[in-house]
Amino acid sequence: MDFIAELVPTFFYFSEFSKLPYSVEIRKLLKTDKSKLSDSELTALGLLRLAGAEDDYLLNPNYERRKRELENVANALTDDVLQYWSQNPELRVQPDITQRTEATPQGQQSVLHELKIRIWDNRHLLSLPFDEHSAGFQWFFSFLAAFSEFEHSATPIVILLDEPALGLHAKAQGDFLRFIDERLSNRCQVIYTTHSPFMVQPGALHRVRIVEDKGRTTGATVSKDILTTDKDTLFPLQGAIGYDLVQHLFVNQHNLVVEGISDYVYLSTLSSFLEAGGNTHLDPAWSVVPVGGVDLIPSFVALLGTHLNVTVLIDSAKKPNQRLENVVEAGLLNGKRLIAIGQITNTKTADIEDLFDVDDYLQLYNASFNAAIKASDLQGTDSIVNKIARHVGVDRFDHGRPAIYLLRNPDAVQKLSQRTIENFIRLFEVVNKTLGT
Repeated sequence: MDFIAELVPTFFYFSEFSKLPYSVEIRKLLKTDKSKLSDSELTALGLLRLAGAEDDYLLNPNYERRKRELENVANALTDDVLQYWSQNPELRVQPDITQRTEATPQGQQSVLHELKIRIWDNRHLLSLPFDEHSAGFQWFFSFLAAFSEFEHSATPIVILLDEPALGLHAKAQGDFLRFIDERLSNRCQVIYTTHSPFMVQPGALHRVRIVEDKGRTTGATVSKDILTTDKDTLFPLQGAIGYDLVQHLFVNQHNLVVEGISDYVYLSTLSSFLEAGGNTHLDPAWSVVPVGGVDLIPSFVALLGTHLNVTVLIDSAKKPNQRLENVVEAGLLNGKRLIAIGQITNTKTADIEDLFDVDDYLQLYNASFNAAIKASDLQGTDSIVNKIARHVGVDRFDHGRPAIYLLRNPDAVQKLSQRTIENFIRLFEVVNKTLGT
């Protein structure tokens, strides 16, 4: 039985009630049995243990000896906090112990009273009580203090957290995850629930479990199957993957922003084909970024255009996109870096599909939709996708299917006409000229 008992882990739950207090009675903290301390007092004790503080020095009434020990505590705490708090590297922990005079049978005696935690901010040249800092910093600091106590414990520990780091922004949540990976997971099993996409690591989705309420009959279920039908449950995973994807898209300084995946496929496929043949192609410095529609491009440029070199490629419509023109007028996008497909086709309206010769695009469409449309079947002077949609009697068809067909069938690229090739060459020339704009 003793052997089994040694294998049973200790479960430790950290909550808001475990937050470090600004002030705590020092003698009670160091002399009371741990089982009789409150959650917040246990966190304060963990703080001193984290710094390796000696009780005899902390309780010593001699000011110099006590001050030296407190400075050692401050140095150790500051180093540990700043290792995992990247938001402000100019913070410094300043613990202090107050004294008071008590009456004893031997007369008046000065005794140590309260441990107080202040945080010095060298950026603003002032210090504040710990409980006057942001809720996120208080939580993070308390978390660090409380859990570090278990880092070197021989007892198996399972740490439980419910919606941790709610008061932290994305970067600070990343610091929190780094603390778990680098320090806690080496010794402890950490289990936490979250709705935040920044608390999900895209490279470690095998660790994720989906918790769903299946109703009165089934109740709550826990599964590693991410093929759930509940979109709200999947949102943190989708957000984490999307954020990670965006971060990797911006590894290049020069970004060619396009409306959708079809644009990305056509540009990438044709550029690779032309490069292999020694023709003009997209400069390798470009990173082609599909943003999901023309309506999203202005927001994208407004957020990132001042930090990255952005060229925008859009379809030509009857009416200009006012939001994009506003972005140009505001100086967030150089007007020369806004390219419309109509500049290449010399038409007022044109989609990227209009860079293909009509017969070339119909071959892609017919192959992907198992159709047999001929050029003579199409009527009108607008874009080819509109002509096809009108002919088949729909408002819009899936523009991605012809693009995917071209991507999966290299022979289809070889069959493209010279007119199509020349259109893409002209487009790449125009795009590449904006690289140094």
